Amino acid sequence: MDRYKDYLEIGKKIEIITRSTSGVVRFLCYLEEINKDSIIISKPKNKHIAFNFTCGQTLELYAYTRGGVFKLNCRLEAYLENKCKLSLPLSVDNIQRREYIRVNMNVDAIIRPKPSTNIISLKTKTKNISAKGLNVLLDQDISRSASLEVSLLFPEKTITTTAKIIKVTPVEIDSKTYYSTSVMFVTISEKEIDFIVKKCFEFEALQRKKWLENKI
Repeated sequence: MDRYKDYLEIGKKIEIITRSTSGVVRFLCYLEEINKDSIIISKPKNKHIAFNFTCGQTLELYAYTRGGVFKLNCRLEAYLENKCKLSLPLSVDNIQRREYIRVNMNVDAIIRPKPSTNIISLKTKTKNISAKGLNVLLDQDISRSASLEVSLLFPEKTITTTAKIIKVTPVEIDSKTYYSTSVMFVTISEKEIDFIVKKCFEFEALQRKKWLENKI
């Protein structure tokens, strides 16, 4: 269970997720210290809600590292000056071994092959997405394109980046040929990466909440 210690870095962002009947709430904090019996984080922040949970409560921490996404369940032990003291993890899950989580989230997208061909642009929805790339199902083969311009149309903002094609696989659906197309983002900024990571995590948390509700 201690494998997470090899990847957590002082000063790196950590997300704390809480769930209630009103929805999912995210808090942002930074790792300050890892001691032999505790973890120290900066005071978690959310623009709309104060972090005022009860000592003794178990919190879900999510750390995005080069070794994957680690979910740490830690007990809130004390409030310090502008910091919080947590127990060492009661349990640890390595959610994904890639640095950026990938989810089956549908986001409106526009794909423009470069250099321009007879295909000017394709409007579609992502089949899955991460902060580093996506997969879409297209009705045209763009495998010969040297590069792409991809625009992701999130409700909050539009992210546009150049991208390169990783793989194109023909698939038959209802006697028609489509092309499963995977691309990797090239010029995406760190700020945009952080945004997509947050959207992916919010989506995964919502899906997990729905699954748990259906089990009740």
